[in-house]
Amino acid sequence: MSTNFFQSFAVRTLVAGGIFLISADAASLGQSFEGFTEPIRKIDLSSDEVGALSELRVDEGSVVEEGNVIARLDSRVQELQLEVAEKMATNKTQLDAAEKELIKRTAILEKLTQLHKSGHASESETIRADMELAIAQSKCKATQQELVIREIESRRAQVQLQRRTIHAPFNGIVTKVHTREGEFLSPMHPEIVSLAQVNELVVRLNVTTTHLSTFEVGQVFNVQLGSGTTVLATVQSIGVEINAASETVEVKLAIDNSELKIRSGEKVTLSI
Repeated sequence: MSTNFFQSFAVRTLVAGGIFLISADAASLGQSFEGFTEPIRKIDLSSDEVGALSELRVDEGSVVEEGNVIARLDSRVQELQLEVAEKMATNKTQLDAAEKELIKRTAILEKLTQLHKSGHASESETIRADMELAIAQSKCKATQQELVIREIESRRAQVQLQRRTIHAPFNGIVTKVHTREGEFLSPMHPEIVSLAQVNELVVRLNVTTTHLSTFEVGQVFNVQLGSGTTVLATVQSIGVEINAASETVEVKLAIDNSELKIRSGEKVTLSI
């Protein structure tokens, strides 16, 4: 009789005069699940600025740290714009003139007010001087606000220049170079390099529902790499949905790779 026949029914076992029924699932010893290592994070590092790439500091396989300069775009125009904005923000000639005019109009009004009290100036002259003082005050405030706007424009020009330099957002390895020096970055093709964070690797296992109770978040297992090396893997997450076709749930394991000895894409086997 075939093995499949026995697996489809309970196996009867005689122990100390009693008969026990053991299901085929419970009687089966050992189960293996396979997956492959992948970076914990992988991005196409891009720029939302357009222009020619003037400098590329990395190549495929380069190890970078967070904050490292990856590339720079041609920034000659932005540098000139920043220089102009800074000159405009520090030019206080108009403000000095407006403040002097304000002081002058204040003094004239005070003098005419005294003359009007003694009958040596007409009321219309006093009213006109008061209006001219109000105009001078408004002009002075407008000039002050203009300087504030120019200072903000200077900061904006500084930010625009800084955005021409692309930095690594995390520690990782350059897996692919998309754009070289002299090539143009456009909104349609903004990618510069692909960057992968591999100091921690992730393995996705499709675990059958009958074995799902074996796993808990934070649980540590010994797993075997394709090279034959055994390493520790921690359960990072357990999926909440069941794949109806395979009746499996995705379990994600995390493997420490701070020494960068394990490559992404390596086969991983978990036996329970």
